[in-house]
Amino acid sequence: MPRYTRAELADVSGVAARTIRYYHSLGLLPKPGRAGKEVVYAAEHLDRLRDIVAMQARGLRLDAIREVFDTEPQAGDWRTLFDPRASQLAERSTCIDDAELSALFGDRGADVLAELTAAGYLERRGENWYVPDRPMLKAALLLYDVGVDVALSAVLRTLVRARITELAEEVVRTVREAAGTGYGGEGVGIDTSRFRDRLLAMAWEVGGATFAAEVERAADADDTAQRRPLPDAVGG
Repeated sequence: MPRYTRAELADVSGVAARTIRYYHSLGLLPKPGRAGKEVVYAAEHLDRLRDIVAMQARGLRLDAIREVFDTEPQAGDWRTLFDPRASQLAERSTCIDDAELSALFGDRGADVLAELTAAGYLERRGENWYVPDRPMLKAALLLYDVGVDVALSAVLRTLVRARITELAEEVVRTVREAAGTGYGGEGVGIDTSRFRDRLLAMAWEVGGATFAAEVERAADADDTAQRRPLPDAVGG
């Protein structure tokens, strides 16, 4: 059976030693064994760390991950059963039939179908509908419900996707460059793929909330600017 010191476990798992200690304090990791005065870890600790990282990459917070470990599933893959975002990731690009499309549309008029198809949110493929990006389709329907037409939501989709792509590339580039200088911190290697799941976990953790907060801030600022009275004309 493999045995690791904490430093060795950090090296093989890609999880910093200080983070391993933190997971212990939260009860996410089993207690390590001992060899004399030295703390030692086994394969179960490495497997558990990999599971934690994988679930964080799928969007689970640490308190939810602890609940996963505290619950014994009866059947199936527990990571899929208890991860609310696993199915969303799997179905990002998917095909749905007419019944599923009807359920998704609800009581919205049939005219929106033609608009969504023209804007590239949907594509007819035989007897099914291909959805390139299901979250974006749902966003378009939400915007449609509040009066934003599909053509405008398609413009917003292109804008958001372009900016997110640019930001993602900058984040990965910054991390890779930092790793090469030692600025990346303990346990960070040169190979970006080694901590890919960590980057995904960070994106899930802050991306949605941060973007929503910034949209709210920008909307409030725009509303304030629109309500600000115009200055009196000179000499008026």
